[in-house]
Amino acid sequence: MNLPTILVGLAVLAVFTAVVARGIYNRRHGKGGCSCGSSCGSCPSCGTRRAK
Repeated sequence: MNLPTILVGLAVLAVFTAVVARGIYNRRHGKGGCSCGSSCGSCPSCGTRRAK
């Protein structure tokens, strides 16, 4: 096997894992990807809004 290829693959895997982990962290702490400025309760287009 080619050592540089393995190292680049591990670097890509580390970046991917970090991005996914950060997304999970943000979701669990109420920092969703919605663009309404952290006030998703009043945003009609937010997908996290619960129907009453």
